[in-house]
Amino acid sequence: MPPSLAAFFNCSTYLTRKSRQYPKLPLSWSHGHFRTGKSLLSSIFPDTRNGEVTVLPLVLATLGTYFTHAEVLLSTNSYLSVADKARLKNILEPGFQLQDVPTVYYAVSGYKFLGEAIPKTDAICKYLIKSNEENITSETAFYLASTWKAIADCQEFSTGTLTKVLTNTIQKDTSTLSDLYYAVSGLTALSQKVPTARVDKLVKQIQAALRKDDGLWNLGYTFHIAADIGTPATFAFDRIEDAVVQADEVDGQYLQFEGGLSITSFLVNGIHKLSTSLNKKPPLNFQQTVKFSNYILSRRSVQTSKGVTNLLSALTTLAVDSAEKPVCITLADGGNSISNLQPLVTVKVCDILDQALPTVPKVVANSATKVGDDVVILSKENLQQHPNDKTLFTMNLMSVKPDRGFYKISITAASVTNLVTVKVLSETILDYLEIGTGDADQTTQPKLTRINTESLSGKLEHKIEADSQQKLVMRFLLRDSANKKPMRVHQAFVRLTSVAESTDNKQSGHEIFFVAEPDTAHVYKFDMPVGTAAMNFGHQSGDYDIELIVGDAVISNPFRFNIGTVTLKFPEVTSMEGTDKNTPYKQRPNVYTTKPEIKHMFREPERRPPAFVSNLFTGLCSSPVVLLLILWARLGINISNFPLSPSAIAFHLGLGGIFVLFGIFWLKLNMFVTLKCLIALGVVTFLAGNKMLFHIAHRNTLQR
Repeated sequence: MPPSLAAFFNCSTYLTRKSRQYPKLPLSWSHGHFRTGKSLLSSIFPDTRNGEVTVLPLVLATLGTYFTHAEVLLSTNSYLSVADKARLKNILEPGFQLQDVPTVYYAVSGYKFLGEAIPKTDAICKYLIKSNEENITSETAFYLASTWKAIADCQEFSTGTLTKVLTNTIQKDTSTLSDLYYAVSGLTALSQKVPTARVDKLVKQIQAALRKDDGLWNLGYTFHIAADIGTPATFAFDRIEDAVVQADEVDGQYLQFEGGLSITSFLVNGIHKLSTSLNKKPPLNFQQTVKFSNYILSRRSVQTSKGVTNLLSALTTLAVDSAEKPVCITLADGGNSISNLQPLVTVKVCDILDQALPTVPKVVANSATKVGDDVVILSKENLQQHPNDKTLFTMNLMSVKPDRGFYKISITAASVTNLVTVKVLSETILDYLEIGTGDADQTTQPKLTRINTESLSGKLEHKIEADSQQKLVMRFLLRDSANKKPMRVHQAFVRLTSVAESTDNKQSGHEIFFVAEPDTAHVYKFDMPVGTAAMNFGHQSGDYDIELIVGDAVISNPFRFNIGTVTLKFPEVTSMEGTDKNTPYKQRPNVYTTKPEIKHMFREPERRPPAFVSNLFTGLCSSPVVLLLILWARLGINISNFPLSPSAIAFHLGLGGIFVLFGIFWLKLNMFVTLKCLIALGVVTFLAGNKMLFHIAHRNTLQR
């Protein structure tokens, strides 16, 4: 079954099993082609009547996608190289310092997966015996039992304590799935089984836990426990699809579970472990296996011993226990550049652990297509096996005389196909180079001198001088050495460097780069008006070495050609140019000197009137008060009716306080502070005044 269609049916099976509306979908396959029309729909969807399909739109859309997108990823992108294994081994080494039980377990397990001899077995044995004497949990007991089994040379270690701890965990009804995983796996490491009387109850306990929480971790615990229990836990196999459909696909190349490497490795190991235990094929198609492998290989830069063990365990499972083992087809190290000096395309075909395949496959280059114009330069070319390495296969790509550029080659090996990209390099030739000067206003043709470019050592026999009324002109042509055609390159720079003859530090070492642009005939031109470019050179006249720099991703001989020395005479700096804001920042003088301190400038206060005017205005404002006092003196003040009650006193004090507050506000207070004080005084004055008026009215009523 094609992997993409298998993936479709896995997804549809999960959806229909969840909805309980449609039966599992059978597949009809005949002579490599699908039956079409009503017969195809009837064979896939038994509920179809009269050619009418009553299925979920998502299922139909997915089926349509399969027919239009048949290309699938069949090969992994990389493999675990020797350098990767050496780096992972270095990460595991600190675990043998015997400072932590889990770290020792990860170090020992990692070494086992790498096929390395475990060092310090005697010291590890003593450390396990010492750790076994302490109060341990089921998790620690699992680490101790697994480490003891891995070193296989620790007769003095007593397993009785571990067995008791692990069995007690299984006997508890309150144990979580993680506790049960450590307990059952620990007993398996000790070559013991779960008590027969407890198996049925343990299965029911697992099912009850999944009904409460069937997250990825709980599903992973279930797969591992079920693999150790065996047939009584067959129900767990049906839950594998529930886990697989929760995997996230990235860029069409990677398949992972949310949570990263730890959960992905744990589930991949559990799925294959359970499938092997029940002697069933894992419900993973080949494409899913490849994408899981790609993701796990992409995480080979892990930095912890736990991550290394998770990585190695999952890769080992996929490479050894998978029904359809992933194959890696990629370019050998440093084999992506092809030229006449190195004409061979070297392809590496191996498993994800860098091991040769069991049988030597036939490796064929189906096609080689140039990137950009889709020109096919070869098809069905057999690759030859390297005499000293069974994983390497070579092909002479330069035999078809390809043009320079990037090519995608479709490689098939062991019924697996992958695309590899190589770049074909060519050698560039500097056909000719002319340099000279011309008038800046282009009134006359420039006078150019041709330089000998045969050995890239030619040089001007005399200096070229150019002043501010002239321009420096250069023309050159590049050719492809293979076909002698003019060519363009990604980088063509003209570099001018001041000659270090002056003691003036400003001139010594000054350099600037210009870009040479090609015309329609692929002739590169460089025109630099001396007067206009003066600002770029800081108006520093003198001798400058001129050099041509050529480079490209698909040429094998990037070069630097020293043309010679030119004398440039720039105009003097004018006052406007010295203050021109368009002058490049790095060319402005005194850029890094200390600048004046920036201080905040407040607005200048308004001009005040003369003192006589201010005093006169104050007197006029105070005149009503003076007039009041005069009138009181002439009329007389009757204070006999003033009530000597607390409310009256408070009212008059509050009223006076309000007038005083207004005076202070006029002198120095702001509005917000004044309003706060006014509210307090106003409330007191209002209440006291109301009380005072009430007493006065009541007294007048009694007098009547």
